[in-house]
Amino acid sequence: MSFLKNVEHSRYDLDNIAFKTFVCKDCSNEQKNKEYELCIDGKCPKDLKNFGYVSLNYLQNPLIYLTTPPMVCLFGVNKNNWTMSLQFKNFKVDNSMKSFFDFIQNMEFKLMESLGLDEDDSDLFVSQIRYDKARKYDPNLSIKIPFKNNRFDCDIKNENYSSMTVLNINNFTKMQCDIYIDKIWKWDEKYYCKWKCKKIYIL
Repeated sequence: MSFLKNVEHSRYDLDNIAFKTFVCKDCSNEQKNKEYELCIDGKCPKDLKNFGYVSLNYLQNPLIYLTTPPMVCLFGVNKNNWTMSLQFKNFKVDNSMKSFFDFIQNMEFKLMESLGLDEDDSDLFVSQIRYDKARKYDPNLSIKIPFKNNRFDCDIKNENYSSMTVLNINNFTKMQCDIYIDKIWKWDEKYYCKWKCKKIYIL
């Protein structure tokens, strides 16, 4: 039995993603455990002053879950925010990597559309595709490693199926990951939809 779910991104039709907007019941409440309710007035999400989040559903599934192609983790795990940068290596000539890059990019365009963002305010959406300033190198995908209840909510194994910890991931480690997105959140007047990692398989 495979450790990864091996869910190809090609199985998803972006037009079948359903979006539901939720608003905050009490935006003056700064507590973490805010209460949200489904928005039923039909307003464009970006125009809501009490915007809470947008949920993603695909054929009754409350998330988009897929397996990456083999990618290189450029800088190990960032211990300040528990993220990894997975490079779309050779995406201009590798058809498999190009297909994955296009899917991630088109997904972000779909997310922006669901918020009501267009070219004039596209800067309000923070892309998880990152480029170096000079665009000299292939871009990378920022992946969040969930950390809950004082532990990582992410399984990791190597080719020998030995258990590891994400803290052992070094620069330029080759891996495949099961990743998912489920919600669009707003923070500091910007919209984010972060890909989160559920499983890491070190190659």
